[in-house]
Parts: sequence; C-alpha cells; structure tokens
Amino acid sequence: MATIRKRNGRYHVQIRRKGFSPITSTFSRLTLARRWIASIEAEIENKTYINFSDAEKTTVNDVLNRYQKEILPTKKGNQVEKYRLGTLRNELGSHHLSDLAGVHIARYRDTRLLKVSPASVKRELVILSRALTIATRDWGIAMPQNPVSLISLPKSDKARTRRLEDGEEMRLLGGLNKGPELEHIIHFALETAMRRGEILSIKKSHINFILSTLLIPSTKTD
Repeated sequence: MATIRKRNGRYHVQIRRKGFSPITSTFSRLTLARRWIASIEAEIENKTYINFSDAEKTTVNDVLNRYQKEILPTKKGNQVEKYRLGTLRNELGSHHLSDLAGVHIARYRDTRLLKVSPASVKRELVILSRALTIATRDWGIAMPQNPVSLISLPKSDKARTRRLEDGEEMRLLGGLNKGPELEHIIHFALETAMRRGEILSIKKSHINFILSTLLIPSTKTD
C-alpha cells in the first residue's frame, strides 16, 4: 500500500509491502510521485526491486570505518593499508554510497596522481573497491554498481632492477645519524634482501643459532 502526504509544498511517499522495509521518497510534483509508486510496485511484483535506502544513508566513511574494524585486522600489512584508508576518508568519506559515481573516483585518481606514484593510487583504489564489494556482498548495503569498476586504474610502474653501484653503500651509511642499530639493519637488509616489515617482525624465537638460520613466519610471497 502506498501513501502520499503533502508537506511544505512537497509530496512525501511511502510504500509498505509485506517482507519489505518501508520504501520512501519525496517529489516536487504529484504526477512524479504517482509515476514512481507505479514503477516501484511493478518491480516488487516482478521480483526485480532492489532497495537502495541503506546506500542513501551510508557514507563512504561509514564503510571504511567498518572495513578497518572488521576486515583490516585479518590482513597482512594492515598498518600501511590503515594509512591508505585515512587518505580515502579525507577525499571521499563524505559521499553517500547512493551518490558515489565514477566521476568522483576519477577525480580522486587524477588528484592523487599529482602527489604519489601510479602504483600507490592503484593500491588505494583497490582497497576502496574491495570495501565497497564487501559492503554489498556481505553487509547487505545494495549499490547500483561499484563505481571503481567504471574507471581506468593507473598503470603500475615497471618493476625496479636498481642495484647499488660502487661507493653508494658507503655514502648511504655515511649519511646515517640514528646510531649503529640502523646501520646493522641496513647491512642485514642488503645481505638478505628481506623487506622492512619482515626485519622488524624478527623475534629471538625465530632464530636457530645452532644451524645459523632464521625462520620468516609470514612473507609477502608466502
């Protein structure tokens, strides 16, 4: 059943159907309100109706906050991803999901490319796309379409093959001003090719002093 109420010169419509949450909208003209009622009721009858009301109330900030709380702790490299979530919040957080469009994502992409590398921008957009997909698939927040899929992602930089040349290691170590600990870490990194996160995660229990071996429990490449 649909009801129409005129308030402050506008027409407020509510449709109630068994098995559905109340569906509401507001129009400036009565003819538009009646046309909308007919289209929604037809979709309900044909079982094609999708309720986007949650998307109208939910912001990108809401989704990213929940993603950080529920999903991020289970992922590797969550500290770096937490930083990227902060950047996404600052630029896109105020948008409601129902209004978020490809043009907003493209504008974000182009603005960020002026500040950071294409690879960094691509990682940020992949995180956003993943969060929006989870919101739709697992949290029941229906969206017309994931807007990240509507734009071209930046092409990542080519893999680097750079190696230290003669004299560069000496100049690198000569520029340190944070004590011998950092020098030891740099030597260790150069000798083992371990990543920063792997080195900082080393525990005494990971070292077998008899066999002179080090266990790396979790790596980027497993």
